[in-house]
Amino acid sequence: MTHDPGAHGAPEPGARPSHGEAGAGFGPSERAPRPAPAPAHAPARPAAGGRRPRRPSATATIIAVTLACFVLQFIPGLHLQQALAFSPALAESQPWRALTAALVHAQPNPGHVFFNMVGLFFFGTFVERSVGSRFLVAVYVLAAFGGSLLTLLLSSPSAANWHAGYVGASGAVFGIVGVLLTPTRRLDRNISGVVLFVVLNVGYMAIEPTIAWQAHLGGLLVGFVLGCLRLLPPRRLGPPVFWVGAGALAVVMGALYALA
Repeated sequence: MTHDPGAHGAPEPGARPSHGEAGAGFGPSERAPRPAPAPAHAPARPAAGGRRPRRPSATATIIAVTLACFVLQFIPGLHLQQALAFSPALAESQPWRALTAALVHAQPNPGHVFFNMVGLFFFGTFVERSVGSRFLVAVYVLAAFGGSLLTLLLSSPSAANWHAGYVGASGAVFGIVGVLLTPTRRLDRNISGVVLFVVLNVGYMAIEPTIAWQAHLGGLLVGFVLGCLRLLPPRRLGPPVFWVGAGALAVVMGALYALA
């Protein structure tokens, strides 16, 4: 892991002798070396994983792909929403829908995809800059699956929502929010603001019956667990603990999905 480098000042320059004269430590035809220019500003502080902040390319890519899918949903005959939406009734025969549901959103109103992508932009950018791109992608994918898994586990063939279609990246976005709820000081975020965001969403879900609170909760729990795996161990142990734990969590969730 890298340490927080400080800004280095320029070396004190030696006296420059006039041409043909011998200066202290310099021959008659030599000149003192020019001092290295001082940096304009101190280097950026390393992220929580010990690396320097980087461009949030993973967040931007996910947003671009999701918005492209939303546009494709309007192509007649493609039926992209129906092809990728998650349904408990199709969980066994078409398990990939547990992940692809995060790529499509309710239409024609763009409000659903808009608010999800705005949340992803702010929360995802922060987490990616702080912890890294691979961590963000792993959390996003596993949280999306966790949201579909909890929806499946809390449904039954006799329930009215067994054949319903679930769409949206809310579970994946809430997974990133779950990371921000990790009890650690290594993330320089406003924890009260994150808690307020969750509380407001819980209140909205209580009055809006079309929102799948199961997907939100499933994604939030998965993100919280992954955040604890990555940020609570010592810095040097964080990455291996996270990847081992994420792999174990994926196996457990896969087994629960198969048995549901």
